[in-house]
Amino acid sequence: MFTANQFTATKWESAEQKAKFANHFVRFVKGGFKPSLFYSWFYRRLSMTFGHIAHYNRQGFWHTWCQDSGAQAEFLLRTAEYCRPGDPEYTYSDVEKVLGAWVRSEYRNLV
Repeated sequence: MFTANQFTATKWESAEQKAKFANHFVRFVKGGFKPSLFYSWFYRRLSMTFGHIAHYNRQGFWHTWCQDSGAQAEFLLRTAEYCRPGDPEYTYSDVEKVLGAWVRSEYRNLV
């Protein structure tokens, strides 16, 4: 769905890594927020996007944002409405922008 040419590499991560995250985000959401898709690498990056915090660990984050339909709706709303500060050469602001647009498009009834 997303490709590396849509993103700007940072000093620390490639545009390919950004695309991998964006595509997995879509897979995770469309997959119903399954715990089996909530990989450690995905949690680490997700906890640093959309204004999230780590919630101490992966389980705490999942419990807060993914455990039930209410939490999932709040997660999607936060993703859709998040103000994307930062330079894509240093942040995932470009990824946050496209994922926010994707959520607004796919989940119009929530946002």
